[in-house]
Amino acid sequence: MSPTTSDATAPEQGPSARHRPSDLARVTAMLAIPRGRLLAAIASATATLASAFALAAVSAWLITTAWTMPPVLDLTVAVVAVRALGISRGAFRWVDRMTTHDAALRGVVSLRTRLFTALAARPGDALTRLRRGDLLARLGDDAQEIGDHVIRAVVPVAVAIVMGMVAVATLAPLSLVAAASMLLALAVAGLVAPLASYRAARLSQGAVIEGRGAVTQSALEVIDDATALRLDGRLDEAIARHGAAQDRYDAAIDRAALPSAIAAASVPAAMILAVLGSVLAAGPLWTTGTASAGAIGILFLLPLSAFEASAALPAAAAQVARSRAAAARIVETIGPEEAVAPAGPVGAVREPAEHGPGAPHLHVRDLAAGWNAQAPRVEHLDLDLGPGSRLAVVGPSGAGKSTLLLTLAGLLEPLAGTLELDGADLATLPEDRVRREMVLFAEDAHVFATTVRENLRVARGDVTDEEIEAALDAAGLAPWVASLPGGLGHMLGPDGTTVSGGERRRLLLARALLRRAPLTLLDEPTEHLDPERARALLQGLLTTGPGALLDPASAVVVVTHDRAAIPHGTTVLHVGPNT
Repeated sequence: MSPTTSDATAPEQGPSARHRPSDLARVTAMLAIPRGRLLAAIASATATLASAFALAAVSAWLITTAWTMPPVLDLTVAVVAVRALGISRGAFRWVDRMTTHDAALRGVVSLRTRLFTALAARPGDALTRLRRGDLLARLGDDAQEIGDHVIRAVVPVAVAIVMGMVAVATLAPLSLVAAASMLLALAVAGLVAPLASYRAARLSQGAVIEGRGAVTQSALEVIDDATALRLDGRLDEAIARHGAAQDRYDAAIDRAALPSAIAAASVPAAMILAVLGSVLAAGPLWTTGTASAGAIGILFLLPLSAFEASAALPAAAAQVARSRAAAARIVETIGPEEAVAPAGPVGAVREPAEHGPGAPHLHVRDLAAGWNAQAPRVEHLDLDLGPGSRLAVVGPSGAGKSTLLLTLAGLLEPLAGTLELDGADLATLPEDRVRREMVLFAEDAHVFATTVRENLRVARGDVTDEEIEAALDAAGLAPWVASLPGGLGHMLGPDGTTVSGGERRRLLLARALLRRAPLTLLDEPTEHLDPERARALLQGLLTTGPGALLDPASAVVVVTHDRAAIPHGTTVLHVGPNT
């Protein structure tokens, strides 16, 4: 199989590794934001703060010059400029919000598309070993953090650099002392405060992200298994675990709040430093009469508005810390090789790999399967699954039957032993070939919030309505579909919330019948059905004679609890202690 997570993220050696971009740079590239859109966002944000800066300068000049009571016509241009700048600031702010969020949101759509494409193409069991809550957090929250990186880090940093140069350039002709103090204050606000904020965010980020994954996982456990937990008397315990996970997450957030506040306080302190420098510079100019009242007013008041861009830098530094952690988790999920924007268009479909004709033959030798090498569920297993094979896997709940199916399907790396498909190591075969010849239909496979027809077309895109109806009839769902208002066009709720457990299982079974894979692995396909119907379906799946539901030349492996319904002559594998 592919390398495990720890292998995939291990530091690379050699000179080429030192020249590769960071995880954040590679994942940010997957946003695929056109340079023109990003420059437009930076330009509009700069124009917004430039309008505010110019408004403060003109207002300061106007107030202090008017105090000297010059002719009214001398002030007319400044009055008009104040009005124009006041209006332009609001207009540019609207353009800023529209262009920045448009670029970021389009980038997140592109990123998620590429993430799903990379996940679909990634072989091995890296995803199988992830908790479901972790995977949702990485594809949801972590992808959003990368989008926020543009809004809250990239654009604000660029704007702060430009506005810092503008502020120093504006004060330099009036007083070099004021310009020097402004430069020093901007250095404090632009370096010291962000570094403190970044350090604080790095210290707490690991706990925050881990806590978020734990909260998501515990919430999904309660939501998905509430009925079973209630029947087992464990619902209160699960809710308590969720509450504890939420408390840990809240505590991590609180730990980040105080250092962030200290970093944010550095900006007002830098502003005071700039004002003091301007006061010291303005005193000699005023007493010697070498500067006008308008210039003195600019020196006094301009520093108060020169730090609006710098005030966003501590938050930008904290966002960089969050974005780096999110990017590392995304790369860990999709693999470092995939964390580069693909050269082809988004959503491009790869051509299937060529392979030889004939039904597959799966050889299993001395297999050990499980999630933990110290506690394997299955050990020393030998199997030969050739054309026409029928295998029933039985055993108590939790014995490792589903784990075995995941391993046979190549979705979970074996702890020991070998898996060969037509004489080739399963780990070396192209992923598309393995998926074309061997398909696992898990008991918790997803039911999409779309029509019955489209829920079955995911198994094979070229199926006709007649084939769909035949599969539904074989699975015993024809009367149910006929009773639906829209028939095959009836919309189902998200993840099968509008169907019963038995209807869900038979819908997944109909997918398997339509898929017609040469090697089909089925996990509890008859669970939640009445005994008579379950027995009929199980016998149809495990027979190669009359009434066979699957191609007699294909190989079929079925996990079941109903040993009595297994047809006579079927090979039975018992999974459990001493397997």
